[in-house]
Amino acid sequence: MALAVAAVAILLLALRPPRVPAWLWPIAGAAFLIVTGAEPLPSAAVAVARQWNILLFILGLMAISAAADRSGAFEWIGDLAVRQANGSRRRLFVMLFVACCIVTLFLSNDATAIALTPIVYRAVYRGLPGFGKPYLLGCVFAANTASFGLPFSNPANVLILPHPQLAAYLWHLGPAQIAAIAVTLGIFLFFFSRELQGHVEAPPWRAPSRRTILALGAFAAIVVAYVVALLLHWPLGPIALCGSLLTMAVAATPPIDVAKHISWKTLALLAALFVLLDAVVRGGFLAWTLAELDRALRYGNLATIAASASGAALLSNCFNNLPIAVAAAYIVEHINVSQVAYPLIVGVDVGPNLVTTGSLATILWMTTLRGYGVRIGLLDYIRLGLLVVPATIAVSVVWLWLSG
Repeated sequence: MALAVAAVAILLLALRPPRVPAWLWPIAGAAFLIVTGAEPLPSAAVAVARQWNILLFILGLMAISAAADRSGAFEWIGDLAVRQANGSRRRLFVMLFVACCIVTLFLSNDATAIALTPIVYRAVYRGLPGFGKPYLLGCVFAANTASFGLPFSNPANVLILPHPQLAAYLWHLGPAQIAAIAVTLGIFLFFFSRELQGHVEAPPWRAPSRRTILALGAFAAIVVAYVVALLLHWPLGPIALCGSLLTMAVAATPPIDVAKHISWKTLALLAALFVLLDAVVRGGFLAWTLAELDRALRYGNLATIAASASGAALLSNCFNNLPIAVAAAYIVEHINVSQVAYPLIVGVDVGPNLVTTGSLATILWMTTLRGYGVRIGLLDYIRLGLLVVPATIAVSVVWLWLSG
């Protein structure tokens, strides 16, 4: 029964039926399993408490983004990118794409979706009627594509590998990340070659305010703290939470204002997914999955890497990458890390570039655009994703195979 309830809840999360918030389905499924006794309440509590690190990490990331947005730091980054374009639409796209990748790598893909999407809309989309779509699409594709280069670039990475060896992580995924970004940028420049021709007006230069400079300094301190924590094998959740307090202090933002902009329902959704997974594990389904993966290892390293990355990407598009990352975390605990963990991270992070419901970052991006009255057609997104996803996964798989 647990498997059926979990499958239905996750399917409804992906399909998003009207008039019912999507995040309620997994919560309702978890509550049903607890009430019926299929998942004992103590076991459910332990399943959630065991994942305190990722819950604190996501909470910290959302608080950092909310506080930093009020400091003007993200707006200054966007203005700097526009300024460096020197009036060229093509160069402007490259500058904004690179800015989104940098923010994603060091502050997470959700920060890019939450904070940079409004800036790209205000700075570019309104000023280029009929030609602004590539810039908005570039924002979210950069957020997803650039989110596996560092262990803290995507909450899914922390979920799948809570305590990675930093040097090994960078060796296996660093070059793959650079290749994936380059391939995605190349596809965009080719696909939107007509829209990216022409001139764009550069805004007047604005020197960063004191709050902006302090917020940028807080970003640097947070990244250094992340690296130190990884080297010392400390959990990243408390670091992110402390980083949010630092950002609130330098941005002079009251905690109550930040709390209003935190997506508490996302944390509740994630907790429900942990409960559903625990119930499924008790039912033996993931044990069967582990046995099948163990059998697949016999077919060779390349086949295992390709199957892991492609499978995670496909499932992330079908069900959203949060539940897939939760399941992948369990798998990685029981399978050789270098052969399965890194391909799973690539698939879970890059895969959601295919549909608009594949990741939290993409959903946040879509929600922001709808607030501005902007509609991005699903077919337009899929058409671009069909070029980007296979290409980025292919170059990543090849490097993972070569890097051993």
